[in-house]
Amino acid sequence: MRFKKFITVITVFVLTILSMFITFSVIAYVNTPKSISLLLPDQKYTIILRDLTNMSEELVVPVIKQVTPLISYNSLDGVLESVIVPEDYYISTSDIKTHLDAGQLEFVPSYVIKPRFTAQLNDYNIALNRIHRSPLTISLKDGSEMSSLTLDTMLLRTMLKPNSIDLNVPPMIDKESLLAYIKRNLTPKQKKFFSEEVAYQNTQKAINLRFLGEPTPVVLGVDDGPTSYGQLANKYLEVDLSQQKMYFFINNTLYKEYKVSTGAEYPTPVGEYHILNKAPLAYSEIYQVWMPYWMGFKYANDVGAYLGLHEIAHVKDVKGKPIYRYGYYIGDMMTGGCVAMEPKDSREIYNLSDVGMLVRIVK
Repeated sequence: MRFKKFITVITVFVLTILSMFITFSVIAYVNTPKSISLLLPDQKYTIILRDLTNMSEELVVPVIKQVTPLISYNSLDGVLESVIVPEDYYISTSDIKTHLDAGQLEFVPSYVIKPRFTAQLNDYNIALNRIHRSPLTISLKDGSEMSSLTLDTMLLRTMLKPNSIDLNVPPMIDKESLLAYIKRNLTPKQKKFFSEEVAYQNTQKAINLRFLGEPTPVVLGVDDGPTSYGQLANKYLEVDLSQQKMYFFINNTLYKEYKVSTGAEYPTPVGEYHILNKAPLAYSEIYQVWMPYWMGFKYANDVGAYLGLHEIAHVKDVKGKPIYRYGYYIGDMMTGGCVAMEPKDSREIYNLSDVGMLVRIVK
């Protein structure tokens, strides 16, 4: 009996202590502050305490009186400048915690007012500088040769038209100013081949890549493409002597374009021809060179030999490797009247071509 009374007394005691602990915990929880208030010049800003632990070193609070951002472009220096921008209070979270430790739940914090977008503006100007810190060269056709026109750094700055500080939005170049400058500096031959849209698009592409930190590509001011658009036959080749390019049309659609070399002292004849014969490997007795992937298209009576399309001609060393005795001249007029192709292209063109297929040669 005494043991049972002892157990009962202990149980009552434990339950009493537990009840008191729960009561005190509830009272403490009820009395624990849930938020604090920062007294700023234009507002009373309230923070939920549990959010304070997730904040970085600074709390940013927008100034109530906001303005419409206005950012202007300084073309002389090539930078964006903020004229009117919103502002924010920057408040140290450690300062807030100091006041909390002192039991202050409403106080005037230490703060600094900073203009918004400063970091973004700096980053954007760094990207802008990549565009205009060095000249941009545009390659132009001058007959069968290529020359160049340079846009200097000052000219680039004046032609840029940035309208954002988003690093995913490169600035546009002023199309009218660009084309007016280029056309003023073209020779009569260049004007014949110059393509306004190609020059503009290629220049804008180069600017975009510079802005993003990528290498500057070759900027071409001419590439007028083929003179046909697949309508001449289901499958045919078009060789453009002015561009030293060959276009392959398959199923009435442009399949691919290739760099080639055509005749110099003996010009490649202009006209419409057909593939007369094919051979995986041919030999020229005149030049004593090998011509892989040969496809003849015309017999030239004055030289007593066929003209054809073939891989760039070469001799072979003792190990059978090609030696380009006359240089690697793809892209230039250097052949004896044939159309020479890149080694990486010749096999593909040969395999896709048929005897009787149209070969159109234009200037």
